[in-house]
Amino acid sequence: MKDSERQGPSLAIGYFAILTSVLIWAGWIVAVRDAMVTKHAPLDIALLRYGAPAILLAPYWLRKGVFPKGESPLMLIIMTLGWGGPFVLMISQGMKTVDASLFGPLVPGLLPMVVALWGYVVEGDTMRLGRLLGLGFIAAAVVLVLGPAVAGGDPGLLAGAPWLVCACFGWSAFTIAFRRTNLSGIEAAAYVCLYSTPFLLVAAMIAGTGLFEYPARELAFQVTVQGVLSGAISVGFYGYAVRTLGLASTASFTCLVPVLAAIGGLVMLGETVGPAGWAASASACVGVLLVNRFAR
Repeated sequence: MKDSERQGPSLAIGYFAILTSVLIWAGWIVAVRDAMVTKHAPLDIALLRYGAPAILLAPYWLRKGVFPKGESPLMLIIMTLGWGGPFVLMISQGMKTVDASLFGPLVPGLLPMVVALWGYVVEGDTMRLGRLLGLGFIAAAVVLVLGPAVAGGDPGLLAGAPWLVCACFGWSAFTIAFRRTNLSGIEAAAYVCLYSTPFLLVAAMIAGTGLFEYPARELAFQVTVQGVLSGAISVGFYGYAVRTLGLASTASFTCLVPVLAAIGGLVMLGETVGPAGWAASASACVGVLLVNRFAR
């Protein structure tokens, strides 16, 4: 995207959109971790995450049709597999044993590294020194948080980390594939939810679901957090940010999620964050600023 296309109100709205998405995701991480600790099933969380917005966003996919004309079926499949039902199932499985403060570096923390590597190797993006330095700070944040857990042989981390790393690659694939469509952010959310829901319903018919046993207040809370905020609003805003700010800049903002998730885990769940965790938070913030300053 040309620089001239990123000026004025659209640019400001783009930054507002990605910052709002980051706040929602940080809250979502804490909510999912709490749901896993309280023994909610990953499939139940996934059904709420995609079923509710599939209905809420129906006007968008009804207007363009179940299969939108002019869009690549392959890109739609990649988007759905990358940030659809499999994504939340992997996140939920991983967060059964991984704290909210460790989730951040493994998924949103690694995302800009994956996207940057793809851009450099596949799309021929240039790597300015400032951007490389920013990615270095991001990598340092990941090491600072994960290093002590890996060195100590944390069984919870070792069991859950592979699921979360796979989820990171899925999110990266969604980000790259979405860039190759003509869909708006909210339309992308509508189709990802639409295509995910039937498969999740079949899975629920086979494996069963505990959703009908949820108290009314808990069900309303989960629908709001999983379906409305995370499933619809955050994805729509994220897509808008990708269009207006560019792929690299948008992806780099996800590194703020570990900071906010660690704070949320501390305040809401009583999870402890050591000196290395706070150092990682500061490193991630510096990295985000540098990557955005020197993004092409």
